[in-house]
Amino acid sequence: MPGVNDLSDIPLTTAVVDKDQLQQAAHLQEPLHSFHHGVIIVDFDPKMRLQDVLLVAVIARVYGNLDPLSEAKLETPAGGFDWDPAEADPVDHGGYTSSWHHKLHSRDEASHRELTFHPEGAPDNFRCHYPQLDPDIWESCNRANSRTCWLRMKRPDSEGRIYGYDIHTNYEVAAPTGVSRYYTIDVATGVIYPDGFPKQALLFNGTYPGPRLEACWGDELVITVKNSLPNMGTQIHWHGIRQLFTNDMDGVAVTQCPIARGHTFQYKFRVLQYGSTWYHSHYSLQYSDGLCGSLVIHGPASANYDVEAEQTLMVSDWVRDSAFSEFHQEKTNEIAKANVKMDTFLLNGKAGMNAVGGPGNSPRDVEAYSVTQFTPGKKHRLRLINSGSGATFVVSIDDHQFTVIANDLVPIRPYTTDRLVIAVGQRFDVIVDGQRDRTGNYWLRAQPADGCNAFKKGVFNSTAGVNTTYPLNTRVGIISYPSLHSFALPASLSTTTDFSCLDAQSSMVPVVPWTIAREPLNPLSLSTFYNARQTVPDQTLGQSGNYSHWLLRLDPNIEHQTGKSMHSPFWLDFSNPTLLNLTGAAANPSYNIVYYPYRRDGFIYMIIDSSLLPGTHPSQLGSQIVPNRGAHPMHWHGTDVVILGQSNERFDPVTSPGTWNYENPPRRDTVVVPGGGGYVAVAFRPDNPGVWLVHCHISWHASSGLALQMVIQGEEGVEGGIYGVLGRRAVDRLVGGCEEWEGDLGRGDLEEMVEKDDSGI
Repeated sequence: MPGVNDLSDIPLTTAVVDKDQLQQAAHLQEPLHSFHHGVIIVDFDPKMRLQDVLLVAVIARVYGNLDPLSEAKLETPAGGFDWDPAEADPVDHGGYTSSWHHKLHSRDEASHRELTFHPEGAPDNFRCHYPQLDPDIWESCNRANSRTCWLRMKRPDSEGRIYGYDIHTNYEVAAPTGVSRYYTIDVATGVIYPDGFPKQALLFNGTYPGPRLEACWGDELVITVKNSLPNMGTQIHWHGIRQLFTNDMDGVAVTQCPIARGHTFQYKFRVLQYGSTWYHSHYSLQYSDGLCGSLVIHGPASANYDVEAEQTLMVSDWVRDSAFSEFHQEKTNEIAKANVKMDTFLLNGKAGMNAVGGPGNSPRDVEAYSVTQFTPGKKHRLRLINSGSGATFVVSIDDHQFTVIANDLVPIRPYTTDRLVIAVGQRFDVIVDGQRDRTGNYWLRAQPADGCNAFKKGVFNSTAGVNTTYPLNTRVGIISYPSLHSFALPASLSTTTDFSCLDAQSSMVPVVPWTIAREPLNPLSLSTFYNARQTVPDQTLGQSGNYSHWLLRLDPNIEHQTGKSMHSPFWLDFSNPTLLNLTGAAANPSYNIVYYPYRRDGFIYMIIDSSLLPGTHPSQLGSQIVPNRGAHPMHWHGTDVVILGQSNERFDPVTSPGTWNYENPPRRDTVVVPGGGGYVAVAFRPDNPGVWLVHCHISWHASSGLALQMVIQGEEGVEGGIYGVLGRRAVDRLVGGCEEWEGDLGRGDLEEMVEKDDSGI
């Protein structure tokens, strides 16, 4: 169960809540910050953890019982707390009930110490802090020979139990309570030379990639984003962060209006997961022009390692012109494709052998490459991210193997491979042995996967020969051992021969298991969606309505039988996010909303298919919509999904489910739908109320409509359930942001963004 760690705005409350009531009402908690203030609770079990006691306060606040007390005491494993009535002050809660709140003091505040330590791989001045945990009782246990452990009690309690947090802790429901970490990010333009060619890019704090943000498992991130762009709004998405009960912090156009120019928006959310991920703009095509950076959450690992690389490895494809200009040209010149072709690819913003001219970017210079230092005999942890716009990459290191320990913030049982297939938006944590007695340098390679890339010099195909037809070089990074000749370019050779687009999903077994109910909560026929595209210009969407779009659609037969219609490209109004118009948004056919019931138990199934079911005649498709048989990396917001089945064969609703894996299948947030008529079947728990996107993470496909949105309704229906979880002030913040956006539009120089020509995501 997520902990509660700020009570500065919770009134003095009494509550009598048993364990079952606590579990049933836990979803009503709000995102909170630090233990500076508190409330008084009576009639609770003295063995309850402090965060559970405080969670009762949140529940009591929602249900309302504001009877002040004269004294109380909370017993916790780390010591007791006393209420000091002299600290009581009247507080106006801005729309909530005015009442009293009281400072919560440690009985021995002078002697209280918090558990603090430096996690491996973090900067020297970075520390994990756990204020609730007394270092006389608790300790960090994450060391080179015990990476599976994170925190534990030093000795058993009075009943012989030892509590802790480790790789087996179910992070869906439990996490340590850390501290609030504050970052400020400025979004602005700047000229950079990643491959030797100048580009007017969009940058976080003036860099590409943007600054690496770091947190510890259980921390709250408080990130203030300022929009300093001259001609656009922006919004920032924290890719793969579950945002449990903080749907308003997801940073997409369905949850908030864009951040107006000259204004800021503060994102505030708790990280219950740990591992490697990234953040990026979710406003149109901005991240393809540079707005992305890595996000590292320190926590346990499923295998031991000695050291961690200083930098996250972000591989991406790259266009030298503006992504907006490229998209416009592609739409104009190749009506039915709307798929921009890239110029080159980069590792951590460097093009290596593909660099041409430009200051400091000679392809013969080691400085043109991203270099990772290795120590002989040490095990090195690497964090790999595909932050590109379209290409899937096959990543390898000459003469080395990967031990894979996590994918998409999901710890997995370690397995060994010599190659990783990383689609757009996917992440892997790996361990690489630094081989003993090694010196010199080795190539880190990123080969665009066969059939999952598009470049201006041609489509990469591993059987086409060596650099004669396709001049881009796959040697994008360097692994460097200490050597007198450490600045020489590597002479190592690759032995990787498999460059297919699909990866080894069956090898990815989560450490924390899920067993999937064989009967879904939803009718599968209404959650089977087909990748499709229009064949003629669309006259209803975009500037002048003159290009074709990608879309996710229902089977025409199902539409006819049920009356449910979904065959439009996803297209929304920046000024009308779904989260602020839960009732009215459903009336817009281009909002592509699918409703699912809120449930703590059970699973929703979804199918994404690149074919059409047998019996569908082309005449039934309508609007010149045809199936698209390409591969698509689909990303789910607000949840991880398990991969029940992933096949190159056409989905059959009768026979396919019999082939699926229901016992702890692979789990992640970004999944490739196979091309050529194949499908992927996924399942997830609908236990996070809100509005959540599902979209292709190929930038150009998302921008032209290949998406839908799921509304998880909450126990009290759509509006009551979702708004009850978020709280009034969260909604008020979003409304205030929309007012700022509307004011920016009123200035008149954002006219082209009003008549936008992409989906908005």
